[in-house]
Amino acid sequence: MHFRNSRRRFLGHSLGGVFAFAMKHRCDSLFAAEPNGAVKRCIVLWMNGGPSQMETFDPKPGRVTGGPTESISTNVSGIEIASNFPEIAKRMNRLSLIRNLSSPEADHDRGQYMMHTGYPLVQAFPRPTLGSISSHESTAADFPLFVSVGGRVPGPAYMGPDHAPFTVEDPAAAVQLIAGLRRQRRSMKFLDELSAKFDESHPISGVDRRRATLQRIERMMTTPFVKALDIDSATESDRVRYGDGEFARRCLLARRLLECGVRFVEIQHDGWDTHADNFSEVSSLCSQVDAPWSALLDDLQSNGLWNETLVVWMGEFGRTPQINSDNGRDHFPDVTPVVLGGGMIKGGVVVGQTNETGLEIVGDKVTIPDLFATLLTGLGIDPAHEFRTEFGAVAPASDNGKAISALL
Repeated sequence: MHFRNSRRRFLGHSLGGVFAFAMKHRCDSLFAAEPNGAVKRCIVLWMNGGPSQMETFDPKPGRVTGGPTESISTNVSGIEIASNFPEIAKRMNRLSLIRNLSSPEADHDRGQYMMHTGYPLVQAFPRPTLGSISSHESTAADFPLFVSVGGRVPGPAYMGPDHAPFTVEDPAAAVQLIAGLRRQRRSMKFLDELSAKFDESHPISGVDRRRATLQRIERMMTTPFVKALDIDSATESDRVRYGDGEFARRCLLARRLLECGVRFVEIQHDGWDTHADNFSEVSSLCSQVDAPWSALLDDLQSNGLWNETLVVWMGEFGRTPQINSDNGRDHFPDVTPVVLGGGMIKGGVVVGQTNETGLEIVGDKVTIPDLFATLLTGLGIDPAHEFRTEFGAVAPASDNGKAISALL
């Protein structure tokens, strides 16, 4: 018993920094399950806080609810979007708009959960985020298959830690940590060899888990994933095209991750909870997104990934058509804007419409389960597929949603 405790202390003290990295970035979760079908790539541009549909993809110029926002023509006849997205307007033929999505959730946390999982939040039965499903249905790799850039997202629920997101809040810091791990590789290998014979005759679940983590980190460090994280090595041409700013760097990183084999990347962009000074705030936010998003679309097409990559732009809900006393817009889940493109998604399509003031959806509505059935179909996953939880419960991939046929 004394030897076992001493050995545990040795492992803990010698590799404290290594395991801090592993746990922070979920390096104990780098491997997907055994392959059970090919899965396409996906990139989600998450507008955290709830983007205003009126200042992005459903403007109402000339109406009192529309405020000062103007609309501009796109390269698709009959489709106009807000003037805040001039570069995206030139690429509208590659994208499609959903203007009739309605959500039941006006709370940030609950709205974010539902737009990530396709299910309402039920604490007793958590659901996996779309990225975790993508990881679960992908072929195993020696690097993370689901990466979140810029913020944390809901977890894998019953799919387990093998399909949790690898969170990169600061790529430069991640590169430095990996460089530190490289310097410790000799120690890591020595400890792995030291523990092998003892583990065979004295299985200890915690130590076994650490040993597996060491092996996964070791394998990850020799993959293209590590090089992809180092965006400082990107070409000057890339940096110029994507532009300056945090979101631009995140988009460039996302492209590099997709190119190295990552299946699902979510990029977060904060600041969209515009209860005050909505018009100038959203104008600034859109200017941070427009050029890098456009560069990402161009690169996915030029590098041959466009037809196998689903691109999604969305947030947790939309904003009120009514302008409040602080010149802002409040939470409005009744109309939640979504933009899709790539893969199986048709370009240049508008699904649904709102009335002239933007207060109501005209005609049929799209539900969040319908959106998720569409996304799952776009990823080559049957929305009716049933997973099994660790307790044996049946868990359908989609909450009885129907894929939006106009988009596929």
